[in-house]
Amino acid sequence: MLMTHILAELYECPEIIDDAKALAEAAKTAAQSVGATIVGEYEVRYVPHGLTIAIFLGESHIVLTTWPEYHLLLVDILLCNPDMDPREVAEQIKTRVCPLGQMVVHETPRRIAARA
Repeated sequence: MLMTHILAELYECPEIIDDAKALAEAAKTAAQSVGATIVGEYEVRYVPHGLTIAIFLGESHIVLTTWPEYHLLLVDILLCNPDMDPREVAEQIKTRVCPLGQMVVHETPRRIAARA
């Protein structure tokens, strides 16, 4: 099975990227919108600023890492269900937390099964 791993860079994001609750809600809402199952979450806040939020899914993960001093949010999305669109998840996160910013998306194919 082949899946798409999304790494997105969101530039020119507003102060909301320093709000852990808002970021977690954006990621969870986006995950649920494509049918993903949330099984856990974890947050790390850095000193003097920045945070990482991991949303653990039955289908893999969404990880958000911020650099508020640079107005930057990095998004890592991997969904092991080929019927779920990680691009849609990235777009929804952007719309909720960085609507006027620029998003650069990198897509990497990932193979689950060994080659035949």
